[in-house]
Formats: sequence, C-alpha cells, structure tokens
Amino acid sequence: MNVTGAEGYYNATLDYGDGCTTVTDGKGIHRYYYDPDGNILREEAPDGSTTTYEWDEFHHLLARHSPAGRVEKFEYNAAHGQLSRYTAADSAVWQYRYDERGLLSNITDPAGQTWTQQCDERGLPVSLVSPQGEETRLAYTPQGLLSGIFRQDERRLGIEYDHHNRPETLTDVMGREHHTEYSGHDLPVKMRGPGGQSVRLQWQQHHKLSGIERAGTGAEGFSYDRHGNLLAWTDGNGVVWTMEYGPFDLPVARTDGEGHRWQYRYDKDTLQLTEVINPQGESYRYILDNCGRVTEERDWGGVVWRYRYDADGLCTARVNGLEETILYSRDAAGRLAEIITPEGKTQYAYDKSGRLTGIFSPDGISQRTGYDERGRVNVTTQGRRTIEYHYPDEHTVIRCILPPEDERDRHPDESLLKTTYRYNAAGELTEVILPGDETLTFSRDEAGREVLRHSNRGFACEQGWNAAGQPVSQRAGFFPAEATWGGLVPSLVREYRYDSAGNVSGVTSREDYGRETRREYRLDRNGQVTAVTASGTGLGYGEGDESYGYDSCGYLKAQSAGRHRISEETDQYAGGHRLKQAGNTQYDYDAAGRMVSRTKHRDGYRPETERFRWDSLDQLTGYCSAQGEQWEYRHDASGRRTEKRCDRKKIRFTYLWDGDSIAEIREYRDDKLYSVRHLVFNGFELISQQFSRVRQPHPSVAPQWVTRTNHAVSDLTGRPLMLFNSEGKTVWRPGQTSLWGLALSLPADTGYPDPRGELDPEADPGLLYAGQWQDAESGLCYNRFRYYEPETGMYLVSDPLGLLGGEQTYRYVPNPCGWVDPLGLAASSKISSLMDYIGDGRRVSGHTGFLDGVRLSRSQINNIAKEMEKLGIKVIRKADKYLPPNARAAFDYGLRNIYLRKNATLYEVYHEVIHAKQFAKIGREAYEALGRLSREEHVLNEILKSKNLFNEAEIAHAIKYVEGLREKFMMGLTN
Repeated sequence: MNVTGAEGYYNATLDYGDGCTTVTDGKGIHRYYYDPDGNILREEAPDGSTTTYEWDEFHHLLARHSPAGRVEKFEYNAAHGQLSRYTAADSAVWQYRYDERGLLSNITDPAGQTWTQQCDERGLPVSLVSPQGEETRLAYTPQGLLSGIFRQDERRLGIEYDHHNRPETLTDVMGREHHTEYSGHDLPVKMRGPGGQSVRLQWQQHHKLSGIERAGTGAEGFSYDRHGNLLAWTDGNGVVWTMEYGPFDLPVARTDGEGHRWQYRYDKDTLQLTEVINPQGESYRYILDNCGRVTEERDWGGVVWRYRYDADGLCTARVNGLEETILYSRDAAGRLAEIITPEGKTQYAYDKSGRLTGIFSPDGISQRTGYDERGRVNVTTQGRRTIEYHYPDEHTVIRCILPPEDERDRHPDESLLKTTYRYNAAGELTEVILPGDETLTFSRDEAGREVLRHSNRGFACEQGWNAAGQPVSQRAGFFPAEATWGGLVPSLVREYRYDSAGNVSGVTSREDYGRETRREYRLDRNGQVTAVTASGTGLGYGEGDESYGYDSCGYLKAQSAGRHRISEETDQYAGGHRLKQAGNTQYDYDAAGRMVSRTKHRDGYRPETERFRWDSLDQLTGYCSAQGEQWEYRHDASGRRTEKRCDRKKIRFTYLWDGDSIAEIREYRDDKLYSVRHLVFNGFELISQQFSRVRQPHPSVAPQWVTRTNHAVSDLTGRPLMLFNSEGKTVWRPGQTSLWGLALSLPADTGYPDPRGELDPEADPGLLYAGQWQDAESGLCYNRFRYYEPETGMYLVSDPLGLLGGEQTYRYVPNPCGWVDPLGLAASSKISSLMDYIGDGRRVSGHTGFLDGVRLSRSQINNIAKEMEKLGIKVIRKADKYLPPNARAAFDYGLRNIYLRKNATLYEVYHEVIHAKQFAKIGREAYEALGRLSREEHVLNEILKSKNLFNEAEIAHAIKYVEGLREKFMMGLTN
C-alpha cells in the first residue's frame, strides 16, 4: 500500500506480511515483527539496529533489549497484573505495592527509600508520606475535585469552585487569592491577582484566544487560520507579527514587526526541522541520518559540527570545525560516564538514585556533591574548597564556605563564612543573615513582590510597582531600624517608564550631589532601542545621546555612543554574522567559529593585536594583550571558570561557585593572599558582598585582616547601580556606560564629581549585566558559558545551544534595557523570574514618624515655604510618593528639599525646618561631618527651647529618639 502526503511529506509504502510489517520511506526500510497476539517482538531500523521485546501470556511486557544491549525488566503482581518491580538497565530496582483494591500504596526507589499513599473510598489519594515521615494531605469536594493541599497542618493550596465546578478562587500558602471569572462557554474572561493586577481575555467563536488586556499596557490581539494555527499577533503598541504554515500545519515562515521574513524547512519523512533561512538568505542546516538523528550541523557562516551515535541513538562523538573530536561514553543506564577531549578525560559518578555525585576532570580538580536524606544538596567540593548546606527547618538554608586548609598561615583570622537564607512558605526570600550577624530583611506586598529591603544597621531600599506588575521606582539609602521614629537618608532615586507593549521607555535617576539624569529610549517595531536621549545635571564627560541601527537579522549595524562610533556603511560582518570590522577594529575567527584575534588601528600608531586561545569545549583558556601580557584561564568540568592568572604581573584570582553564581573570589599577589570577596546573590541579583583585605595603617601596627560589608542596589538587568555600606552610605558606583555596557571615557581633570564613577575602587564587584563578570585585562565580560564584548554587543563564540538559544547565535540580547542572558545561553525578558527587584530613595536626614498633634494651616505652611526659600530650600507639599510609609515629613539635604504630607503636624514640620536651617547655616560638608547623633541632638535642644508648642507625647518622642541614637553611637552603629 502506498501513502502519499501533501507536497511529498510522509510518502511511504506499507507491506503487511505474515507476522511482519514493512515500511519503506525516504530514510530506508523499517520492519516490525509481531506475534499472533499483535505484540511487537522486534523492531529493525533502517541502519540495521534492532530492538527486541519479551511478553508473558497476559500481554505484559517482561523485557526490552535495546540495540546496544541494554536490558530493562518488568515484573507484575498476580492479583491485578500491575507493575510490581522495574529493573533498569544498570540493575537499579524500583518496587511498587498496592492495596487490596489494586490502588498504588507505596513506591520504593533503588536506594531503599519508600513513599506511601493512602486513598479514600472513592480511590482518590488523601495522604502522601515521604521516606522521612512528612505527610501531605489532600482534600476534595463532594464531586471529587481537589480543594486543598495540606502539609504539617498548614494549608499549601486552596481551591474554591463555582456552581459549574469551575475553579473560581485559588488561595496559595500565603493566603493570597487569585480569582477567575468565566463566560457562558466556560472560558476564563477575567483573572485578578492578589496585588490587584487584572487580565481580561477575549475569545473568538471557535474558542481561540483573540485578545488580552492587561492593566497599564496596550491590548494584544491574535488571529488564526481555519486549522487553528496562529496567523498574527499584535502587541500592545499595535505592531503585527505574522506566521505562515505549510503541510501538516508546520510553520514555514515568520515575519517580524519590521517586516523581515524568516523561513523554515523540514525533513519530509520525520517532519524534523532541517533548515532555517534568515532575512539575508543565510541558512542554518541540519543533516539527518536514516534514523532521523542529526549527523551534521552547519551554522549561518558555514561552521560545521558532526555527530556520531551508538546503536541506542546516544551521542558518542562530536567533531568541530577544527577536526577536534570529543568522545562521550555512557553507563548501563545511558548516563554520561566519560568525556574524552584533546585536553584529557573527565569522568562522572552517580549514586543509586541516579544523582550526580562526582566529576573528575583532566587537570585533577574534582567536584563532589553530597545529599541529605531528603535529596537536598548538603555539601559540594570544588578542588580543595568545600561549601556545606544545612537545613534546620523547612524555610531556612545555611550556607557555610570553609576556608582552604593550606591557607591558614596566609589568613590566620579566617573562619568559615556562614550565610543564612530564610524564606516564607511560598519560597520567597525574607531574610539573609551575613557573616558578622548583619541581617537583611525583605518585606513584600500582597502579591509577593519585594517592596522594602533593609539591614539591621541602617541600609535600606524600597521598590514601587505599577498595575501591570512592573517595577516603577527604586529608593535606596539609609533607613534606621526604629521604623516608628526612624529617618530616611537615601542616595539614589530611580524611576522607570514603559510603553504600551511593556518595554522600558524611560529612566530617571537622581543621585548624590544633586545629580539628575533622564534617559528616553526610542524603539523600532521589533522592540530594539534605536536612540537614547539623555539630559540632566548628572551627565558626565563622554555621556550624552546615543543612536543605534540594526540589520534585518537584528544585529547592530551602526552605533554612536560617546566617542565610540560605527557607521552603517562599515562592512561589519562576515558570513554568519561573525564580526569582521567594527569601527577601527578588525576581527578574525577560526574554523570553529571562535574569535581568535582583535586588531585595533589608530592613525599614527602600529596596529595593536590581541589574541584569544580556546580549548575543544569552546572555553577561553588564554588571552594575550597587544603589549604581550599573557593571561591564563582554567575551568571546571561544569564549564565554570575557577581561576585566571597573569604570571608577568604575579597576580591570580580563584573563583568558588554556588551553583551558577560565584560565591567567593580570592585575589593573590606575589603568591600571597591579597583579598577575599564574599558574594551573596538572590537568583542572579547581587544583594551583598563582604570584602576582606590586610590593612596596616602604620608601620608600628601589626597588619590585620579587615572586612567591609556592602549592599548592592541593581537596575532591571541586574547591573549594580550603587553599593552602600552597612549604615546606608554610598561607597561605590559604576562608571558611565552605553546602552550595551561600553565604558565611556572620562578625563581625570574634569570637574565632574567622582569622574571615574567610583568612590572606593576596591568595592567594585566587577559585574556588568546579570551573570556578567568584567575582565579588566581584555575589556570582555565572562558570561558563564561565553564571553561578551560590550563594544559590539556580541559574544565571541556561537551559542552552545545552537538555534535553541535563539536565531541570532552571536548576539547578546535584543534589548539590554529589559532582557538578560545570565548564562550566556538564551536571552530572557522575564527579569522578575531571574532576580527580585529592589527599591530606591533620596538622601534625606531626620524624617519623623506618625504622631498626633497640631496640624498646620495652609497659610502657616506658606509662611514656612517663603522662609525656607530665602535659605535656598524648597518645600514640596503632598509629597507622599517621596516619603516612606511611616513618615509625614522629611528633609532631603542632597536636593535641598523639605517633603510634607498633606496632614503633617507642627512637630513634624518643625523637626525638618530645624534640620534645614542648620544645613543652610553651616553648609553641606560641615552638616555631614557633624554626624547623625549631633544633628538630632541639635534638633532636640531646639524643641526643648520651644517645648510649650508641643504636647507631652511629642516631647517624649524627641527625647527617646535621641537616646536610641546615643545607644547606637556607643555600639558603633551610627555616626
């Protein structure tokens, strides 16, 4: 029998013989042998590999023999013929038991751990007990619908249904409610979250989604063909993206918002993707063998990777464009057991449950992982370094970094670095206790979004959100622990604006020294930034407007930022968008698609060439500067950089990892330990660092290790905006950069405050965007699996994931304002899933808490405003958005503003006016030098002189506040 599909797809001949069916297609001949009962006995693939099966008299599968000889076995109980024992190819055994009704009652894994289950009279599971005895209970409605999940007598999930048994209200473990409304066709038409965010959904007559309306953004639209395939999507800005389809509803073309068309081709026998054609006509191709496996991958520029497989279809070899071969061997279960590269052999070990326990690399640096009885990682060893993890309760993780045993003499005071992370029942971070017992506390709104982060020593940052769930404001600086009568002394205010499609359209930033910078972003129809308009007093030398152009594939083709300019006419790319020339810089690549040299040309100077060296795994192993300075890089078997060194400068850095984040950086100079940087992340967002270094203030004083704790405030992309010390004072800010992270030069003789952007260079954590570590020697950023060049917005090697990481295999992200790629693998616009957002603030001194007292009239406030205006101080009324929740008034001595709520009292306004008058009288430097305690004591004295104006509660408040500051001053917690 012949089968003919549309346009030649799925053409085949079927021959039904006695006990054998033969299928002949474009890949070859497939044979299926079966017994008289129709059970498959043997399968023969076109390459001759054979899979065989064994059956019992009840048609139960007893064994499966793979083409490579791996055998899986199955056993069944006699009562119901249910699977009772499964033996994997590596002899690992899983056992299953059932109750008298034939319902599953327990499962035992290869390590001997048993999970039990109990069912009610309806056969619904009501109790699940882990091997450690922890019980999870499930509740149901009379109709048998799940209504609740409970663990340790705590409700983890609640579901309420309407009279049509549709889930109407979902309540999570924190008591947050999510509501859904339905149409008469049982389709959801409105969803409302716990923070008030709402989404409206529209449906067409065939019950396909036709529109989405989100609060604060434009409406999105969808249209479909008669098969239900998505034909067009209209974003919130009204931009339309379209799709085209071919046989079997396969997408054959996509047109983006700018009208650029991408095409897709498929194998006609397997329907697998075999070719992608970009708008410039370049192809990315896959060649398949007769079993449908990829044997050759050819990228846009013609770089080729070839693959070999064993009889089971598991990859055994990969050959790159330089003919470097990587061999893979597997254990009986098909897990990776060994990798052999030109650099050496890496071996992998697993426990009985199949968990990875060890990796042994060719350079002798081993990785080991241990697990507790609940399967949680409790220890990792990286070379001679160890990190331990402890779980005292369900919501707490304690990370302990142990110091190297052989460096006790170099750092005799060093002990383990113990960091405690506490989470709420929803898994959201609520507290971090750093070494030295400094605590960061995280407060969240009813939607679970972070709104305040503060330390027990004064630092704080606040975060504001819009109705669409996007961060719109950050305020960071000083915020004392006594919230009732505390004071806000912020150094950073940042506001974000968005367009109707949710793209960042503008940012306003106000910092110390009264600097204010406003940036507006103009985007094309693909959401890529084409222009940055910058204005304000905060602009430094070399900063200003920026402009960018993109080709039809989404790569930068022209840019102008500061002194850096690349014209659109420049022949910037070779085949496959490998850099050829950008401005005065030329690039060369090897046959494996990796950048190997970068040559800069300057008029009147010789060309300056930098060279890069790679291993067979596309890891950078060496860099040579134009001056001949050699840097060496080492990586562990997980691809994480563990060391970089320069023998000429006698400097070395080592890196200790916690998963995919760096936990510690050690710097050695002249083979002596120079500094230790301890890093604490929440996801890929840096929240704190502790920097330790030997200090010797005077030759007569013995050198001592001194540790400084700093807290980070980051923007939407995870880039640190500022570092603050424990008391909330700014200690570091980054230098000026372009949209893509390029450093903009600033001459040292400029009058601009802090021209290089740093107050304390040693505090610099070395981060650009999320997951990117800056290398000063090369100007590149180490981005976990790749290296990023901010000058061009490009990676030095093609994406290790190929097209799985995106169709632009060398590009960083589409828009660095709202997209990140913390692993160097795939861009993501879901920043909120990668990091928690942070707050921001202003430099403010001496605001007060809520107290009952005499309210000021409008005329009184007018008189105060006139008096302050003579001193150069501005009074801003109805200033709720500038004030924390517990304050009615505040004085911002950075911007010389007094902020007042509508209902501010005489006492509260008087407090801030005294601060303003003292500031105006003695000047900023003297005012700051006085210290917080002295400033507040001055205010108290003035209040006591006029105590007839205030009630007893207000007088007591002023006295108690200053007494609290004195106690902190004695403990060294304030100045």
